[in-house]
Amino acid sequence: MDLLSTLGGGTGVIAIAAVSAYRKSRRAQRAAAPAPAGGVRTINNADYNFPPGNEIDTTRAAAADPEVGAVRAAALAGDWQTAAAYLDAAGSDWDLRWYRLGVLADVASEDDTFVKAWQAALPNDPSAALVHADALVALAGKLRGAKGAQHTTREQFDAFHRVLAESEAACRRAAELAPADPSPYIAQISIAMGLGWSHERFQALWAEIVSRAPFHFGAHRSALQYWCAKWRGSHELMHEFARQAAASAPPGDLLVALPLFAVFEQEYKDDNYEEVYRLPATAAAVDAAWRAVVKAPAGHHRLPEVRHMLAYALEAVGRYAEAVQQFQLIGPFCGAVPWTYYNERLRVFGSCRARSAVGWEDAGRPPVPQV
Repeated sequence: MDLLSTLGGGTGVIAIAAVSAYRKSRRAQRAAAPAPAGGVRTINNADYNFPPGNEIDTTRAAAADPEVGAVRAAALAGDWQTAAAYLDAAGSDWDLRWYRLGVLADVASEDDTFVKAWQAALPNDPSAALVHADALVALAGKLRGAKGAQHTTREQFDAFHRVLAESEAACRRAAELAPADPSPYIAQISIAMGLGWSHERFQALWAEIVSRAPFHFGAHRSALQYWCAKWRGSHELMHEFARQAAASAPPGDLLVALPLFAVFEQEYKDDNYEEVYRLPATAAAVDAAWRAVVKAPAGHHRLPEVRHMLAYALEAVGRYAEAVQQFQLIGPFCGAVPWTYYNERLRVFGSCRARSAVGWEDAGRPPVPQV
């Protein structure tokens, strides 16, 4: 029996024998199907309004934004005016500007022709300088690769550090051209992680960011990585950072979900999801995130990434009715954290979704609580 098609596609027949080889660690259990009495449990995706596994897009968190596709195509064709209009239309919504910057920086890290044309036409344009700076950060990450240090060559590290140093100078230039914009400082968070900035130096950078945008979701998500144990911090520092951010956020703001991302970082690092999702603080974080997601505007640009993390956490804490609801709203996509941390993201997504359905069914299909 093919486990991938079993968990994700068609009716979703789940067999204990097929998953036993994967139960080698708690982390592996996130990729394993539930193990009901009798050995086999049949889950019909259509009964729960779940798209079948062969329709799941593993590259995106949500349906493609037509505007993003058009902007990417224009930038790749060298049309810097369309790129400039797209970025500047975000105005002073700094988190939306940062989100859109990521789209353009990703394109520029592949082909920066449009950025060079933009800078040639408008040498002191702050948006052009910003895209150039963040594209260098993105390029540095691509040059290093996503594998652990033990699987990264000296040549990759040398290129990574060289381009990061270049991007730091470019960020300073962008900041000079747009003093009120937090984006050039946020771009430096990745530089701080890659070059090993001290806590004191990072805190000075963070002060520059929050003085301009105290509730910036993208900045907080990036800074959480700096403070986590795998980079420059620890579990304690990471959780404290996330708690303070959530406590200071305006009521209902999606930033209140940041502690869930910290919980997942600890779970993944320590391979201890059973323990970490039983903590009272985790239960409170899940509840706060769920309430924020339920009340968030449907088209909010950060909603899909928070919804994916919330669905994962809801299943882990046994809130199956809410988990099923979130998986229904997620639809045919699993290209987001937490699924992207796993080599077999579709397997983990499919099994988590199936466990939500089984748990909800076994509880008698209770209704989703009202906010």
